[in-house]
Amino acid sequence: MSNQENKNKNILVENIIVFFLFTVYLVFNSLKTLSKIFSYGIIKKEILTTKSNLGVDIKIKIK
Repeated sequence: MSNQENKNKNILVENIIVFFLFTVYLVFNSLKTLSKIFSYGIIKKEILTTKSNLGVDIKIKIK
């Protein structure tokens, strides 16, 4: 019976490791996507006029 319990524990540990790696991968990709989104417009502030401090940046992709 102990051999079967060890196999079950090993499967559980392997599943936890795979889940952890998958979660890290998803978080990394989402942060990369957010950094691309916020590099245009919100964080990057360009002054359009000298009278006001308004700034926008629009990225247009033509496919």
